Amino acid sequence: DGKGRLCHKGVLTRAKWLYNDLKKYRILKQLYAEDSPYKEHNLIVVGHSLGGGCAQVLSLLLRPSFPGLKCYAYEPPGCIFDDEFCSKSKEWITSIVRGDDVVPRLTQPNLESLRDEFFDVTAQIKVPKIKAFYDVKTPCPDSHLVSRNANMLCKKAQIDRDTSFSEKLRVFRNERADKNRESTKLYIAGKIIHLVDTTGDETKYVPYWASRYEFNQVVLSNKMLSDHSVPPLVQILKNLKLDERHEVLVQEHVIVNDEEDEEEVRVFICFSNPHGKISFIVLVFCFAAWITNIWSNQGCKFVSRTTIITSPNGTISPGPGMSAGMWAYNLRECIDPNSCDFDNFNDLQESEFCQPYPQGLIEIDANTKAARAFSSLANFIGFIGLGLVLFSTSMKLRKQSCVALFVVLFISCLVGGLQFLFLQGVMCGRIELVDGDSDATCTLSENGYAAVAAVVLWFVALVGSGVMLYTY
Repeated sequence: DGKGRLCHKGVLTRAKWLYNDLKKYRILKQLYAEDSPYKEHNLIVVGHSLGGGCAQVLSLLLRPSFPGLKCYAYEPPGCIFDDEFCSKSKEWITSIVRGDDVVPRLTQPNLESLRDEFFDVTAQIKVPKIKAFYDVKTPCPDSHLVSRNANMLCKKAQIDRDTSFSEKLRVFRNERADKNRESTKLYIAGKIIHLVDTTGDETKYVPYWASRYEFNQVVLSNKMLSDHSVPPLVQILKNLKLDERHEVLVQEHVIVNDEEDEEEVRVFICFSNPHGKISFIVLVFCFAAWITNIWSNQGCKFVSRTTIITSPNGTISPGPGMSAGMWAYNLRECIDPNSCDFDNFNDLQESEFCQPYPQGLIEIDANTKAARAFSSLANFIGFIGLGLVLFSTSMKLRKQSCVALFVVLFISCLVGGLQFLFLQGVMCGRIELVDGDSDATCTLSENGYAAVAAVVLWFVALVGSGVMLYTY
């Protein structure tokens, strides 16, 4: 029973998610049902690296139902349970650590110790730092190592402690020491098998029972990362044949009646993706849709207009073409400023500047007003959906919230499509002029295509939110 004991909060949260899924889908109940061919098998929980830490905590949660279970954690993090509970967990947990693997040594005290040692060595350097950097990069045989360090480093007793940097460092260390006194150290859980490379060439490993206190510092070596690799570890364990030396224990399984599932754990951890990768994918599409939709209705090239002017006497002539947006139109400029006739449309081209529609120049009709409203509404509702999806990447949403997200994205997709009522508006129809009538034909331009892309992106995000809801 781990009641009242301390463990790593993030690992505990992940383990509870796994535990809730096992209960929700009744996986273990099916495996150990009376008619199951696996009911006589022993339950063993295993994991590697962070999965090893989750396996250790998950095994604790499962023990009331499976008091005889065993857990094997391969190269787990070094900060799982508090000191007292690490001793108690030896009853069912075995941790395996290979060589100089850095992960079982990644604890806050170890990293702070490494930081302090780095500052001390930096203060000992008596040559220019750039020279020390290149000297360290240069290979040095062991026979010359002592003399090189003597030329590059001074003794700790000779370090100048009266500098402003030393004073700031002293204050910082005192503050950290005060905070650390209030915290509880966490260690590797269970019994620990340390695999030691006795030859130095990774051809022979010797296992021995290690103490959790032996992993109290980060070992900086060329194997600190490679020792964490899984394939070599598998081969090492096969060569050691540890299974043949251990007695197979008969384990008793007691399935506790848990018809009433515990309340699901919901903890906010940034980008922990409790819904899996689908929430992050939906987030990407939502963000792309929102940005694209904003750009589409803020520009002045939603449509490209071609016009035909009918004079009062019935004469038909081509009118000026231009690009227009929801709130502004594109200004035109002379192709050649030295010889430009503003009445000749062939002498003009589109510029990079937008001009808001002058008040009173044209009467804004209902379709244009509706298109403007729907475009603004798509931005606002889309922002709400984006916030919900962003939240879902850090905390698991309740089912009602998943339904709300689906509805919000559906509305964003719908109102995003309704902004194309602009094509039925006054800018794409007949305008009565003083000297005749202007009939315009509109085709989508770059901002219009962006609006189409935004609707497609909203739809893809909608499908993704539907997947989140379906797999809840």
